[in-house]
This record gives sequence, C-alpha cells and structure tokens, in this order.
Amino acid sequence: MQYKRNRYPDNGVYASIDDFTNPIITEKINSYEDLFFVKSLKDSCDYNGIKDVELRIPCMFQQQHDRRFSDNQSFELKLVCDFINSCNFGKVHVFHPHSDITPALLNNVRIIDNSKFIKTVLSEIPPKPILLSTDAGSYKWINKLADIISFDGEVYGANKARDPHTHKLTQVIDRQDFQGKDILIADDICVVGGTFLGLAKMLKDRNVGKLYLAVSHMTVKNPNKELETLYETVFCTNSKYDEYDLNNLTIIKLF
Repeated sequence: MQYKRNRYPDNGVYASIDDFTNPIITEKINSYEDLFFVKSLKDSCDYNGIKDVELRIPCMFQQQHDRRFSDNQSFELKLVCDFINSCNFGKVHVFHPHSDITPALLNNVRIIDNSKFIKTVLSEIPPKPILLSTDAGSYKWINKLADIISFDGEVYGANKARDPHTHKLTQVIDRQDFQGKDILIADDICVVGGTFLGLAKMLKDRNVGKLYLAVSHMTVKNPNKELETLYETVFCTNSKYDEYDLNNLTIIKLF
C-alpha cells in the first residue's frame, strides 16, 4: 500500500492513499497524532471497500504503561489498544511487545518475534558469546529465542532482588567468573540504559570478554552516553527511530 500523510493549513492531519494494492499499513506510532493517522488510513480503506486490511506496528505505543500504576493514573496501553481495536483490522502484527499485556488487549494480533534481529546481531559479533537475559522475566523468552534460532552457546540469566526494608530493586548476577567469554545482553527495550549500565559495571570484574547489547526497541534518541564506554557495540532495530545519538550503535533495519 502506498499512502501519504498530509496537513491542512490549520495543521490538521489527513491521509491519502495512492495505491490500495497489498493493504498492509506499517506505521511507527510514536505519538497520538501517529495513532490517529493510522485510523485515517483505515477510514480511507473502508470508504473504498478494501477488505482485510492489516496493521504492522514496529514498536507498540505506550507498551510500558501496561497497567494502572495507581488509582489516579490512566491505563494508557489499554486506551491505545481499544483505539486500535475500534479500527477493526483483519490482523495486527506487533514486533516484540514488552509484555503479554499487549497481545491480551489487541484483537486479531500476531506477534513478530525478534529472532531475525538477534540472528543478524550474532552474525556481526565474534562467535560463541554467552547470551544473557536481564532478569527472570526475560530469561523465559530468551531460552525460547535460543531454540528458535538454534543457538548452541550458553544462556545465562541475571536477576533482581528486592530489599525488604527499602523496597529498592537491585540487580544480581550469581556467577562470579565468565571465563573470559564475550557476552551478548539481549532485551526488548532500552530507554536511557540504566539497567544495562548497571549490568555492565557488575560484569567487568567477573572475567568477561567484550560486552555487546541488543535491544529490539530503543525508545529515546539520546540514551546514556556511558553505553559507549561499557559496550563494544550496541544494536537496536529501527522500530522507533532511524537515528540515535550513540556512536557505538548499529541499527538493524527491519522496517
């Protein structure tokens, strides 16, 4: 499908579609304006009798706001999913969602896993790294990923512990010696990079080789510059943006 985003003189947005062939809408939804533009495209398809229109979302908008964190806060992911559901897409494809809440809330959803991304990353770094998850939650899917891509190296998991007095979460890595092996940390999302900086600082005194980081979504354009000094290379996809202020970043273009 070929389409354009247009603006009226008062800055209002409207969609125009030049070619309805292969009715799949692929949009990076980074704002509520982007979300409304998706609905505008579907409206144009509906008006022209186009059936079974599909939506492909590279990075699910508001996916980290996946619960009502307090009674006086809105549940943003549910609001976004309700809006998308109202468009009545034949299928909604989402690349590597942050949690199971996204597929639970979306109708006709299909998940695009990150196997193609990680296989590309592995082809660009030295062979046989240790594949490391950031916490217990991601350890389950990283093992599933290893099976999908036939990864024959070691898979290891970091964890988080909660202080019973301060209720503060701290990172934990039980293993003390990684025998000089390179490590690839894989996760779904990097915001500014605090989790990955903490892991790197813990690992540097545990006999590791080079550190690499692969995140499916980097959600801010200017993550912490310290990632440049602690990681040999940081990899992400272009699911959110096409450019970032990070000198050691390699963007794998999937969208």
